[in-house]
Amino acid sequence: MHSQTSAKKSNVKLGERLRLTKKFSGSYKNIVSPTANQFGENIKNIFRWEGSIYSLMWKEFLIYIVLYIFLTVLYDFVLTDTDRTHFEDVAAYCSSYVSSLQIVLLLGFFTSTSMQRWFSIVQSMPGTSKVTAYFVNSLKENQPDVSDIKIKFDKKAGIQIVQQYARWIVLSWTLVFRLICPSLKEAYPELICLQNEGLLLEHERLQLEMEPYEKNQSLIVINWNLALLRVCGRRNMYYVPADYSRNLDCLMLFKKNCNNAIKFATKNIPFALIQAVSVAVYSYGLASLMARQPTTKAADGTRNHTPVFVILGYIPFTNAIKFFLFYSWLKFGRMASNPFGEDDDDINVKQLLYSHIEDAVRLQSLYVDTSFIEKVAMTSVNQPSQLWIDHATMKEKAGKRKTISSNIRIQQSEL
Repeated sequence: MHSQTSAKKSNVKLGERLRLTKKFSGSYKNIVSPTANQFGENIKNIFRWEGSIYSLMWKEFLIYIVLYIFLTVLYDFVLTDTDRTHFEDVAAYCSSYVSSLQIVLLLGFFTSTSMQRWFSIVQSMPGTSKVTAYFVNSLKENQPDVSDIKIKFDKKAGIQIVQQYARWIVLSWTLVFRLICPSLKEAYPELICLQNEGLLLEHERLQLEMEPYEKNQSLIVINWNLALLRVCGRRNMYYVPADYSRNLDCLMLFKKNCNNAIKFATKNIPFALIQAVSVAVYSYGLASLMARQPTTKAADGTRNHTPVFVILGYIPFTNAIKFFLFYSWLKFGRMASNPFGEDDDDINVKQLLYSHIEDAVRLQSLYVDTSFIEKVAMTSVNQPSQLWIDHATMKEKAGKRKTISSNIRIQQSEL
């Protein structure tokens, strides 16, 4: 009882030290359903500003409109008749260039490549739940008094070991994503910041700072967990001796996923491909500024000042829409090629770190507060839901009737 009370107090202190709840808490109340089942939800998606493509490219679109209007004013009020003729010849050439440019194929290839890389990064992201949960459930309770090289294990040894193991798993995850996520690196630029958050102890920080290569710091933390597994195996602290090798396999899989996350994040899409797509889109945008410029000459050779010609000359409907679609496609591909950026649709690694910390504290409570959790489970076993049993019984009877009817049909067919 005393050990459980002290463990609860340590969890409270851990939660107080981990001030991530105030920094990175978020909600999903503003997410619009992509299925659009309700009436008018498609219109709502089109005009949504937060996280939309409009918020990413409104500056470029505004510059495009200003340049288009500037060329129209230049044509109407500055150029002479001879210069207007040259201007119209250039506009006709740009119009043929724009219509012959197969930019859709290039954008499609770039976007598909970016999305494949995005899915590879997401699939390779390491998780902390499995490796922590397996260790928590394989360790015996109420460890005896044991001493080994100035390390004392008393009746609270299991609680302390579980807490350190879970913290080191989250710490190694954090050190990995500090390498590949600029926002997390900005939040924790130095190891002392992790120490202030309770993820790192002072002597551990000094040990990590001795490592000259920052990418190896997460491997050092994993080595601490390996040493902890070996100590537990040597002291017969597992329920089954085979749990040592199983925990070792889980930890090695976690280490592999960490290395894969670094590999996929550091090996970006070839810069030549991004450059080629960017040049194609910007070339289309510059050419479309001159293409299909409406001439203000009537059939008799005089200048036409009807409202339709004025509107078409100053508001680029068709050109702006096409450039907007192509540029938004380029922007989407660039966002997918860097999923750990600062955009609204990028992976929120800060919030993900907070969820891993919450999950680790919750999983270690399975060992700390095991009596209370088991009491709830056994109460449910002793007092089961009768409605649930009735559903299971009805389904079992229906399955037996179906089997009997199928056997009767088989016998009739044989006769």
